Formats: sequence, C-alpha cells, structure tokens
Amino acid sequence: MSRLVSSVLKREQIVERLTAHPLTLSLGAVMVFAQVAILVGEISGVPFGSWLALNLQDPQVGGLLFPLTHYAPIASDLTTGAGFQGLDFLASLTLFFVCALSLMTCGPVVEGHYGTRRTFLAFALCTLGHGAVASALPGKFAFSTLAFATFLIVTSLLVQLERRESRVEAENDLRMLLLMASVVLAAMTAGFLPHASYDGLLAAVGVGPVFAVVGFVVNWKLQMRQVRLKGEGKVGNLYFVEEIDLLTREEIEARMDRLLDKIGAQGLGALDADEHRFLRNASQRLKASESEEANI
Repeated sequence: MSRLVSSVLKREQIVERLTAHPLTLSLGAVMVFAQVAILVGEISGVPFGSWLALNLQDPQVGGLLFPLTHYAPIASDLTTGAGFQGLDFLASLTLFFVCALSLMTCGPVVEGHYGTRRTFLAFALCTLGHGAVASALPGKFAFSTLAFATFLIVTSLLVQLERRESRVEAENDLRMLLLMASVVLAAMTAGFLPHASYDGLLAAVGVGPVFAVVGFVVNWKLQMRQVRLKGEGKVGNLYFVEEIDLLTREEIEARMDRLLDKIGAQGLGALDADEHRFLRNASQRLKASESEEANI
C-alpha cells in the first residue's frame, strides 16, 4: 500500500501522467482546488457546497459543477450560513479521499485504454446519468465525482482482468477495496446522515459500474467490428493481423488463382467479404512487390 502511494506521488510519475493522461491529472487538480475552496468557505460561513451541488428542486448555474464538490449541500439558507457540521465534514473528507485515490490509481489505466477523448465522454455521461438518476430520488440532489470514480474502478478491473497479468493482483485488490468503500460510504451516509442529498451518492454508485460494464462491452464490439472490416487490428490486449501477412508469395498467388477460378465459375458475387478483402490486398501486395523488384 505504501509503495503504491509513493509511486503515485513521485514527481517523475506525476510529470509522466500529466503528459500521457492529461484528463486524469487535470480533473484531479480541479477537484483538489474545489475541495479546499468549498471546505474553507463552509467553515467561514460561505455555502459553496450548496452553490455547487445540483439541486433539481431549485436549479442554479453553479449546480452544473456538481461533480467537483464533495461536501453535501446542507445549508438551510443560502444567504446567511453554510450549516457546517462535523459529521458532514468527516463524510466529505472520506468521500474526497475515495474519489481522488480512485482517480489517481484507476484513471491512467482507463484513459490509456479508451483514450482521453473517450474518457472525457465517459465522464460527461456519468455526470448526466448521475443527475438523471438523482432526479428520480426524493431529495433530488447530486454532488461529488463518485459516479465517475466507480466507473473508473470497475473499468480498470475489467481491463486488468482481460489482460490476466498476475503482477497487478495487489492493485486489483486495492481497486476492489475502493469499490467496496464507495458502496459502504454511500450506504452509510444515506442511512445515518439526515440531509436528503446523501441519497444522491446511492445513485452515483449505481450509475458508475453500469456505465463501466456497458462501455466496456460496446468498446469491445466496436473493436471487433473494425477487425472484421479491416482484417486486422486490436481487441483488448489481443492483436489480429491480416491473413496475407502470414503467407508467402507462392501461397498468396495460389489462393488468388483459386479465387479467380471461383469468380470465373460462379461470378464475382460468389466471394464473401473476407475473400473480397484478401483479393484486393493480395493484388496491392503483389503490385508493390513487383515495383520494388523493378527498382532494384
């Protein structure tokens, strides 16, 4: 655990993550600044938590930033006081710690798997899904990055399980611990803290894993579709190459002769998609080979 934390906090690791995984580091930095500002404001009597949380009964522009706040919007009067309370402060710190650790340990894996653009799209969809599900709950509040954090945890688990690497078993144990901590925290706060906004955390731990599984399956199917269309590509950690890359020139010419005989006997429509692709690629390969031989 200490070795994992030290690796996350190394300066070289931070610089590497910033260049390779910009969304993870950018979102993490914004979360830190937002959390500090909100807690200082709440302690000082300024209800930042209520201004930035999404209250669907009384929507405000600041509510659009609800994934950045981890302090429940417990202020009873937005103009006179923040309603700061010790248990809510403790819940806020715990929630922030779980989300931040999930982002720093799982974010790079997911961003490396999906790419920055798709990961940002996932963040937007988790945010919208969290707000939509929270709107169906009695309190109609949504706050925190917990939906995206659980999305990252489950997606990173699926990615690592697909790779079947035994060296990451300790990291997978940490991810499972973070997922369990997210569920327990959401259940405990919703059950024992009075404000209705904590019900929105239950929506978050429901939305994130569902989106993670659906997104993983959809991405896998899209990758398989590209492989079927191109004859080569990558699906998860498996690489598919065009069949023609594995054949000698004599084997390519022999198969081309068989396909040409098939066309002559049954017509061009007798070839399936794979045979059409093989014939096209084989023709290009032989032309390129003849051109290289002519230049020698």
